Amino acid sequence: MRLRTIVSCPLGSDARGVALAAAADAVAISVLDASAESRAAAVTARDAAIVAGKGLLAWVNHPRTRQLRDDLDALVGPGLGAVLLPHAVEPQDVRDAAVLLREFEYTRGMEPGCIALFPVIDTARGLLRAAEIAAAAPRVGGLVFDSAAYAADTGARDEEHGPRLAYARGLVVAAARAVDGLPLVKANAFELGQLANDGFAGVILADAVMAGAANGAFTPTPAEVQRARAAIAAYEGAKAAGEWVGRLGCLVVDASAARKARQTIEQAGA
Repeated sequence: MRLRTIVSCPLGSDARGVALAAAADAVAISVLDASAESRAAAVTARDAAIVAGKGLLAWVNHPRTRQLRDDLDALVGPGLGAVLLPHAVEPQDVRDAAVLLREFEYTRGMEPGCIALFPVIDTARGLLRAAEIAAAAPRVGGLVFDSAAYAADTGARDEEHGPRLAYARGLVVAAARAVDGLPLVKANAFELGQLANDGFAGVILADAVMAGAANGAFTPTPAEVQRARAAIAAYEGAKAAGEWVGRLGCLVVDASAARKARQTIEQAGA
């Protein structure tokens, strides 16, 4: 699933239509208020996203709220590409969510692991265990950095550029990339180019109007795509020759590097 730009999708019909008509790759619905009404509206939004050809992600409740099972019972089905798990502070949070996802995939005849899981790093506790959280389950598709929530947790001022949150942004990017995942950021539309330069692969936006600008910021350049294709060719050529890794100039291209190169090509739509 291509995830350069994800737009928050309100559950009301009029606002939902604006989100679905935006240039975003995917939309994100939310059942964080844990009400039966929001879950029912989310199912309607899920079905509308399928018709619109949009990728679909869902904000769900943390396992310790005891609401996650009901969230997944309502939402798991064809068309749901990933769930976003706020307040991931330890690997067990991810494993608990993964177990429930597997249960619903199994009972509904879906391929095991087909729904990705994106833990959200929004606290200092979560940041310091980001690498363990990212590696906690095979279905983790990457990490999301919620800069506003993290800033509130640490007593910092929220920002997307400058030095204040640079350490946190870099750590989330590194932890996600280390497991061949996508680092995403929940942010407003300011400094999209800087966030892309920091290594984030995509953004979750509240404003659907900015989807086009975000796509431009997070689409890999032709030079990046060319380099990715060369890396894949080097790796596949080495494997065909019985070697374990390929070489691209001075760089070693192993299986992980080849997977990252394929992500680059997918994000570029090439």
